[in-house]
Amino acid sequence: MKVLFVKSSTTFFGGGSKSFMNMLDGLMKLGIQPIVVFPAADGMCELYHNKGIPTVVLNYRMAVYPPLRYWKDYVMFLPRLCGRIWVNYTASRKLVNIVREFQPDIIHTNVSVIDIGYRVAMQLKIPHIYHVREYGDKDFSLFHYPMRSCFLKKLKKHSYAICITKDIQKHCKLDDNNSCVIYNGVCSESQIRFSPHKKNYFLFAGRLESAKGVGELLIAFADFCKLRPNSEIQLKIAGDTKNVHYYSFLLNEVKRLHIEERVDFLGMRKDVNDLMADAYLMLVPSLYEGFGRITAEAMQNGTLVLGRNTAGTKEQFDNGLEITGEEIALRYSNHQELVRAMCEVVDNGIEHYFPMIERSQQVVKALYTNERNAQRVYEFYNQILSK
Repeated sequence: MKVLFVKSSTTFFGGGSKSFMNMLDGLMKLGIQPIVVFPAADGMCELYHNKGIPTVVLNYRMAVYPPLRYWKDYVMFLPRLCGRIWVNYTASRKLVNIVREFQPDIIHTNVSVIDIGYRVAMQLKIPHIYHVREYGDKDFSLFHYPMRSCFLKKLKKHSYAICITKDIQKHCKLDDNNSCVIYNGVCSESQIRFSPHKKNYFLFAGRLESAKGVGELLIAFADFCKLRPNSEIQLKIAGDTKNVHYYSFLLNEVKRLHIEERVDFLGMRKDVNDLMADAYLMLVPSLYEGFGRITAEAMQNGTLVLGRNTAGTKEQFDNGLEITGEEIALRYSNHQELVRAMCEVVDNGIEHYFPMIERSQQVVKALYTNERNAQRVYEFYNQILSK
């Protein structure tokens, strides 16, 4: 089976990119012949090219409205929108020739905010899949043009969809007729590990942006420090951001809250798995996680998770409760519950939560392995082609 994949970026670090790499590796082991379309030639594109995986570089953008953050964005809104539409139209025309030459059985777009694969698939009457890895509006403030209802119509009537959670499937108003829920793969079963020797730090890992709840986390951690002044626990923050204004805000918050000695900004790290394995507690304060890859990765590495009881994070916790009959992580819904949970973990000692960590790893084995993810996607391909 031949599949043409359309990627939204070349980065290695995003959750969607990590999930894509795991998925593609598994699909190739099952016999899929891929070609991957990238918007640039660096990063993952260069890696795949060097590995001998067929790649194509085209110039295209997300099919969403340009952001409106600063006064310049308002001035440049219409030129930027017209530019995006023209660039994507040109890319679609070039992609037609690539598809005709490669002759894929399926075109698989890795996110829901790129539309060149969909356009070409409709033109050449090839089955198309949107891999819906994000809410779009709720998590990233991305809004499809000309309007969201048009995108939802594409999903329901003219495309297939793989949703990474049941909640995203519901958000897109999809059913099981032409969509399915397939959870991301975060590791092979052999990579699940646990170390009982934890270090005195809480960990946050991810992009530094408002939607990830970092600012709220700093305030909660400051309150924790006041309530447990003799605790040696630090807060380590692994991640970066392109938004220099928000990063400055976070640094100022640390100073305002007088927790400079207790907070460590690590930047983007390649050893996040090791940081997780050693962490006393993994904090997931995101408002709307599409899947919550960081939650599953923390469980994989044998780390206790304290997460906001919303969106993909909640769904993972609910899955664990359904599978094991008990909670697999600590949930919170507001500031007071977050602070109280941090205090209780320290008061009880991490050993108290070892059975909970063990249950969470049972759920990773059951739902979130790379092998299961690739097999489910492969079965969905065959289901589509058999219609």
